[in-house]
Amino acid sequence: MRTRMFVTDISQWDEIGDAHGEFFKDIQPAATMVEVKALIDPLLLVEIEAEAIITD
Repeated sequence: MRTRMFVTDISQWDEIGDAHGEFFKDIQPAATMVEVKALIDPLLLVEIEAEAIITD
């Protein structure tokens, strides 16, 4: 599992990281956080992209 977080204010990394941890709990994916100038909707502050490989 891996997530990429695109944020408009990197100074909020601690709060965003806490929310990410609460959601994923014990999974603990590899994570990347990148600050961007803006997201597609000006009201958005965070966009999270996630990918996982499911095996049998």
